[in-house]
Amino acid sequence: MQRALGHHQKGQFSEAEELYRQVLKAEPENADALHFSGLLAHQRGEADIAFGLMMRAMELDPGRAEFHLNLGHVLEARGEADDAIASYRKAALLDPGLHAAHHRLGNALLEQRRFNEAAASFSQALAIEPDSAETINSMGSLLQKIGRPERSLVCYRKAISLQPEYAEAHNNMGTVLQELGRLEEAIAACKQALACKPTLAEAHSNLGNILIARGELAQAIESLRRATELQPDLVEAHLNMGNALRGQGHLEEAILCYRHAISIAPESADAYNNLAETYKDQDKLDEAIATFRKALAVRPGFALAHSNLLYLYAFTRCIPPQAGRVLAEGWEKSVLSEAERAAARQRAPAGSGGFPVRSRQGRQLRLGIVSAELGAHAVADFLEPFLEQLDRRRFHLTLFPTYRRFGARAEHFRELADSYIPLMGLPDGGAAERIRAEQIDVLMDTTGHTFGGRLGILAHRAAPVQCTYIGYWSTTGLTEVDWIFGDPYFKAAMDAHFTEGVWRLPRFASCYRGDWTLPESAWAPDASGTIWLGSFNKYCKIRGETLGLWARVLRALPEAKLLLEDRADCEEETHRRILAALAGHGVSPERVEFVPFIREHDRHMALYDRLDIALDTIPFNSGTTAFDALWMGAPLVALDGNWTGGTIASSALKALGRPEWVAQDSEQFVAIVCHLARDVEGRKRLRQGQRALMAASPLCDAKGLASALQEAFEGMYDRWMAGADPHRPAAGSRQ
Repeated sequence: MQRALGHHQKGQFSEAEELYRQVLKAEPENADALHFSGLLAHQRGEADIAFGLMMRAMELDPGRAEFHLNLGHVLEARGEADDAIASYRKAALLDPGLHAAHHRLGNALLEQRRFNEAAASFSQALAIEPDSAETINSMGSLLQKIGRPERSLVCYRKAISLQPEYAEAHNNMGTVLQELGRLEEAIAACKQALACKPTLAEAHSNLGNILIARGELAQAIESLRRATELQPDLVEAHLNMGNALRGQGHLEEAILCYRHAISIAPESADAYNNLAETYKDQDKLDEAIATFRKALAVRPGFALAHSNLLYLYAFTRCIPPQAGRVLAEGWEKSVLSEAERAAARQRAPAGSGGFPVRSRQGRQLRLGIVSAELGAHAVADFLEPFLEQLDRRRFHLTLFPTYRRFGARAEHFRELADSYIPLMGLPDGGAAERIRAEQIDVLMDTTGHTFGGRLGILAHRAAPVQCTYIGYWSTTGLTEVDWIFGDPYFKAAMDAHFTEGVWRLPRFASCYRGDWTLPESAWAPDASGTIWLGSFNKYCKIRGETLGLWARVLRALPEAKLLLEDRADCEEETHRRILAALAGHGVSPERVEFVPFIREHDRHMALYDRLDIALDTIPFNSGTTAFDALWMGAPLVALDGNWTGGTIASSALKALGRPEWVAQDSEQFVAIVCHLARDVEGRKRLRQGQRALMAASPLCDAKGLASALQEAFEGMYDRWMAGADPHRPAAGSRQ
């Protein structure tokens, strides 16, 4: 028997198997031979055979801790997590000093997200072997999963100091460094993991994921292909590959990756979520909605998938806004427990004890902003100007970034803030506690249900007054978000689309920062007589309804062509979708030009010099793109809608003093475009003076916007102190 164990320990499985067989032939009830034959079968991937042999050994000798320990490993391989945990517990009970029993129990509990129990097991394991690099690494994984990235990093560094060639710890350190936004260090950690163990598929996959975050998609795909070659069933590698391909515009290939991930792990909610996002990119709304719902069925309470579904409804308006509101109201119910929602509701009123009731007289009002856009982002273009004009005698500003951004713009936001407190890695409840510790009076979210959103923080009621602004155009659906901002162009009928109260500012509700370093428009009429119409929106906005409207314009103007700009390197699939839709409306492909992706901002903006008239999108309007077009001197024609996402461009045009470019129906839209197209001299005059007109208008009046928002914040806080309901405006108020 000892010879058999010796071969087994050296990895000489054939020799060990033969000796175990000889022992069992002579002693059919030799528990050791049965057990270790089972362990060998497990190591060969024969889990069912292993289970049978080990159970027979357990019947013969039930008091062996080692038997229960190894059986637990086999049970995990069979997918029987609860039984595996029970087996590890039995091993630890039989031999309390058996480090491996506590360690494996902790890992099994961690997989079940039973964090407190896992922490107790790891602590017990470390009490037995304080310098166990494996257990310290596992403790780091636990801390990372519960939102303590800095503490997890300490664990990974400690594990590596004890075992410098510990590839898995280097890899884990790479993942947490990425989470902290330290991408260069993350790449170095993953490369070190691969130097220690070149065949570690997880490290190749994680390296690919970090390269995606850096926008290096081709290099990411190379790493991810290596990961899938090494471990074809590594779900994360297929997911990351899909993400990289989607980023390049290879949508069909991305779909194949997500489907393959699902074939490996049918319960992968992340794979369904990413697949649904890609269907949305393809304008396959029915498939996208069904797939988001599948993600939620697989993982109830999956906040990201639920937000993405709400975003789709708000983006496409494939259901009425009132129906979207009802669905949005369900978000918090799926993400927070009834007890958490009740606690948040109880905390909200003044005098409840949830927040101190402090007069704002003689002190600064404490304003907090929760945002994923504090850096190079379109929302930042509108947020930054008003923050620069914020009256610091009246307001103390704390910024709470939920997504780590870098560069000069991100640094400027840090400089604008009195306090800057990142929330990345903190769970929603913990982040809400952190904000409450800052005694914020008014908390504003700028992200909503878009990328990087952390509405769960507001759902826990982090401040006495909570509002949402600029980054999301639909209702959050949250009981604990009190206000959204409207303006004179916010139609009264739209109030019913929101669970929030509508605080109407006396002026246009945002401010665009025009880039004065850009040269004035160099546009000139096309010498051939061609009228260039177009939009430089992302293609996901250019969908069926938009293309149908534009096709009517193109049919009415035979001399017109359509100019569009790619936003990824490989957009051929989307080109085919757009051309097919236009062909269905009688517009030939020869009348459409796609400009390859332009990364440089100044070159992108110069493209407006080729455009005679900018066309808005429906049902969801242009946002930043509308302002860019106007800044570069192009006239913009918009169709006024009856919901917030459909009035963005029309409201901007009215505030600019160009209501004549706003159509009330498709016939008028066509007529306005045709009139502008034929008035060449009028368009020449427009190009010469439009930037100055815009700069002097409310569209670029940061000081005026800051004044209006400051009065709003103070008014909101005063109403909270008075116990006023956001949905019952006081006489004479601006709500």
